[in-house]
Amino acid sequence: MKKDADIYLVDDDTDFREATCELLESSGLRVAAFASGQTMLDQLDPEWPGAILCDVRMAGLDGFAVLKAVRDIAKDIPFIMITGHGDIRLAIASIKAGAYDFIEKPVQPDFLISTMTRSVAARKLLVENRRLRRRVQTKSGLSGELIGRSATMRDIRSQVLRLADLPMSVCIFGETGTGKSVVARALHDYGTGDGDFVTLGCAATTPGDVRKALADLGSETATLFLRSLDRLDTASQAILADFMKSQTTLRIIASMTGGTGSRPEDNLSDELYFLANVARIDVPPLRDRGRDVFVILEVFLREASARFGQPLPKITKDLIKTLERHAWPGNLRELQNVAERLVMRLPIELGKRAGRDTTGPSSYDEAMQDFERTLLAQSLREAGGRKGDAAELLSIPRKRLYLRMKAVGLSTSGQD
Repeated sequence: MKKDADIYLVDDDTDFREATCELLESSGLRVAAFASGQTMLDQLDPEWPGAILCDVRMAGLDGFAVLKAVRDIAKDIPFIMITGHGDIRLAIASIKAGAYDFIEKPVQPDFLISTMTRSVAARKLLVENRRLRRRVQTKSGLSGELIGRSATMRDIRSQVLRLADLPMSVCIFGETGTGKSVVARALHDYGTGDGDFVTLGCAATTPGDVRKALADLGSETATLFLRSLDRLDTASQAILADFMKSQTTLRIIASMTGGTGSRPEDNLSDELYFLANVARIDVPPLRDRGRDVFVILEVFLREASARFGQPLPKITKDLIKTLERHAWPGNLRELQNVAERLVMRLPIELGKRAGRDTTGPSSYDEAMQDFERTLLAQSLREAGGRKGDAAELLSIPRKRLYLRMKAVGLSTSGQD
């Protein structure tokens, strides 16, 4: 594969290209050859840990044009120019333009190998150092993803950092809405940080779906997240177990949904359960996390305020007491819903699900106003707070949207 190459060689001279490839590969370097600069640029990944060897004089894009395009994509990739004998001015110009080095034709084999080996080593060291810096920065910010000051959340963050680099399967247990997917993603991100994170939803999945999803996994996949593994049917469990037994490099993370006293793992075969549950993380329900409720609420309020273009709402003492008494059956999802409704100046009804309120409004007019307020707020959410887009969704003029928002008590400030 071209992305696995150490060197990209760009030269429109077929004989020179083939001879140079043979020379460099004989020294242990992996080379991908291109007859034109544009073909190489179409392949170039900004994070590719290799070096480019490019001729100056080519039809179409010349070496300087290729160098400029490479610098726009990834300024740190070493770019070595091949210049003809006597083109000293070109060589100097190439260095001024940002080339890493230049080599004269006819090429001296030992010098070419030495130059390219040195440039590839420098690039790989730079990419590795950058990756390590990202990991350090990311790990220091884990508390911004797995939010909470409670002892339980501190313990979960410690578990994530401890397990992230270990090549073992991890199973995450918790009630619906507790953030199991966030924990799974953190295990991937705070590990090597390489490769893709792919999710396979196991609820309502057929054996054919499972076979196709597993067959579609690319070589770049590093982590397979099996969401709601306990809801997988028996035939699909057998397929997945056979797949997991054949894996040596792919990281498997699974989640199972269940509260205190429930045993979601009882729905799994022993084979699949023990393959998936090498290590275990239990994510607590929100009601067991104490004052974390208000720490997370503040984060959700600020996110909703920015997304919908609305000012932060005022949180009263009475509201705080109400939130403290609530059991949060919907966990983080319910809390986020409350935050969004507060930002949009909608009434909150803790513990009630939409369409299941048996008390209802006190009059027809109030019912219609509640319906209109909910409809407008939903449209604003879908439009990311942009009122012009919300008006288009509702097929009404923007002026009418403003008037109706004002009539039902929604703030008209924010994004236009």
